[in-house]
Amino acid sequence: MAHEDLLQLRADHPVLSRGTYLASHTLGAMHRRTPERLAEFSTLWAERGVASWGVWGPEVRRVADLVGSIVGAPPGTTVLRQSVADLLGAVASAVDWSGPRNRVVYSDLEWPSSHYLWTEQQRHGAEVVVVPSEPDPALPDEPAIEASVERLVAAIDERTAVVPISHVLFRTSALVDVRPVVERAHAVGALVVLDAYQSAGCVPVDVVALGVDACVGGSVKWLCGGPGAAWMYVAPHAADRLRPAAVGWWGHARPFDFEFGPMDYAEGAMRFAGGTPGVPSAYAASAGYEAVLAAGVERIRERSVSLTQPLLEDALSRGFTVRSPRDPARRGGAVAIDPGDALRVRDELLVRGFTVDARPGVGLRIGPHFYNSAEECVAVLDAVEEILRETSSPASATMAW
Repeated sequence: MAHEDLLQLRADHPVLSRGTYLASHTLGAMHRRTPERLAEFSTLWAERGVASWGVWGPEVRRVADLVGSIVGAPPGTTVLRQSVADLLGAVASAVDWSGPRNRVVYSDLEWPSSHYLWTEQQRHGAEVVVVPSEPDPALPDEPAIEASVERLVAAIDERTAVVPISHVLFRTSALVDVRPVVERAHAVGALVVLDAYQSAGCVPVDVVALGVDACVGGSVKWLCGGPGAAWMYVAPHAADRLRPAAVGWWGHARPFDFEFGPMDYAEGAMRFAGGTPGVPSAYAASAGYEAVLAAGVERIRERSVSLTQPLLEDALSRGFTVRSPRDPARRGGAVAIDPGDALRVRDELLVRGFTVDARPGVGLRIGPHFYNSAEECVAVLDAVEEILRETSSPASATMAW
């Protein structure tokens, strides 16, 4: 698809007709087929009752393979659960923290929820090593924009059990070079869990080529699948050696035999499936997955760079602080721009029909997706400048007083 063809897909996402939506890095625009898919689920329930499981079960597995194909996962190696926290909890429960290999090593720029989960493993004997990042040379007095891969690699040793690492950092959209981390971790026998929440659907991901042991992500952001359909790829070699304690009946080798006895793990990734799946979430997410596959992640990436690079350069030319990498090869799909007083500016933008978000320490996050236009990226910065002019004028100061 050419860029013009991608823009023709705007009509598939209703929220785009209601304003300028530039927040797909935090909640992707719902696809028009999502209500239809949810209706399929509810119709089955209404008309077939419990017999619906004969359709629901295979559909959940189909949708898991669908999102798996977006990140290069072979069929049967991806499972769905409600959240990444659930999935990481299952991985953590498969690690024996009582021995000498009890370290979990990760950057201080990781998603806080994941940090909470790993630090709580200390009660089971884990040693948590949080690797500090270095500030950007262009902003030496401000927080780091990118994770320090060199420091992370140096911190991984024979005592390391797990290395969780984000492919794209949530605050600054920095794209992390994970290959040196994977190589070092595997050299010492540690597992690597890649978090592709901020990359899948916007930046090409190939879990097999990267060689990661597991890859987690959700459907909320660039995949436009909504909440409740998190997913995890587990490499076959890793699944064979992991025995999670956080299990459910869907992770049993014969779930519908309802055996009352020791846990007999399902083969491969299915042992991480947990309990009863979120069937409506799987149905809802499938429409977004199919749209991303139809557009093509490589094409989406090209379109993303063609929007975010001029956006970043325009923001710099207007004198705004940019807290994302300036090189597009080192950046994901969003740009962090700080005009000052970001929370107030965000709220005023919402009033004017522009949807972005703000995060502490970076300012506004602006994330155009394949269905956005270059004109929208210019218009949002025009609106920011207008808001700043209005609130800094003598008249507005008098009114505030």
